Amino acid sequence: MRHSLSAVRVLEIVAVLFCALSLAQAAPHPDARADEHPAYQVKGKLLEPRLFAEGVISTVDDEIGGSFSPDGNDFYFTRLIPYTTFPRLGIMCVSHYADGHWGTPEALPFSGKNLDFPPRLDSTGKRMLFASSRALPDGTRGGIRIWEVEHTAAGWGEPRPLPPPVNPAGSHWSADPSVADDGTLYFSSDHDGPGTIHIYRSRLVNGQYAEPEKLGPEINSEFNDSQPYISPNGKILIFASTGSGEPPFNRRPKEIMGGGKPYPRGDLYVSFDQNGKWTPARHLEHNINTEAEEEYPFLTPDGRYLFFSSERSPFTVPVAHRLNYRELESALHSTLNGHGNVFFIGVEALELPQ
Repeated sequence: MRHSLSAVRVLEIVAVLFCALSLAQAAPHPDARADEHPAYQVKGKLLEPRLFAEGVISTVDDEIGGSFSPDGNDFYFTRLIPYTTFPRLGIMCVSHYADGHWGTPEALPFSGKNLDFPPRLDSTGKRMLFASSRALPDGTRGGIRIWEVEHTAAGWGEPRPLPPPVNPAGSHWSADPSVADDGTLYFSSDHDGPGTIHIYRSRLVNGQYAEPEKLGPEINSEFNDSQPYISPNGKILIFASTGSGEPPFNRRPKEIMGGGKPYPRGDLYVSFDQNGKWTPARHLEHNINTEAEEEYPFLTPDGRYLFFSSERSPFTVPVAHRLNYRELESALHSTLNGHGNVFFIGVEALELPQ
């Protein structure tokens, strides 16, 4: 028959595919070196954003986040599923680096049923913080709250919500946790009331979180400020700020806008603690911010790279040139199709104070 294959031919095809797959798995990443560690390190200075782990972590799907283990060999992030009503399904995943490759991501054992935002590890790698739409232990649903989970010799334990005042009763939004080595927790919240999100911090006093304090105008604006990352020493704060989606579309002065109707999307900013005071937030340059959404910034454990998520694509209106159908299909099925991906750049891009 026209569509039948002999058993021998089938075995030949399987052998060829197996060999090709084995070679693909054996081929090292073009930036990798045998003596290189941690896994994310690349040769030379990285002065422009680069896609991270394309085809494994950054894919045609929607990935955001996340956080590295202290040795840099485990990468935690969230894959968002765009096919549900709000809250969307967001699954926290981990990819392990071994033999020169990032492995196929696995869902964390306590994720996969709710909207789980990207997790953050403390500097020991033993404590994970994340925001989630999951129900509280008493069954209460509604709102986004901050959760924590501990890692032991047996693996990750069971997540538990942080108590008030971090997660106050009736709050609709407490999210984006990031913790400094002294225990101070930075996060975003609608503590001032529903509708606007700002950045807060809560100091750890005698093992308990104190009443959250809203950061000042050097950080918070009249818009939505969120997704703070605090360095382990508490000296560097990187965050996202999102302008208004309603006329007259007010926003921070340097926020990058494309053509067409503006829509709420974030740009990244940095501030430094100098003598106990935060410097005025500065808009990040070096092609970190684009007309698309940039979000979830964080530094690698060794402080050498800035990682962030971006929805950059060739679909900025107006596009650089008219797309025909073949070009459109190709772009839609590429990694840079407008869904979230993970990028990284050398820490020099932050222009750290001397």
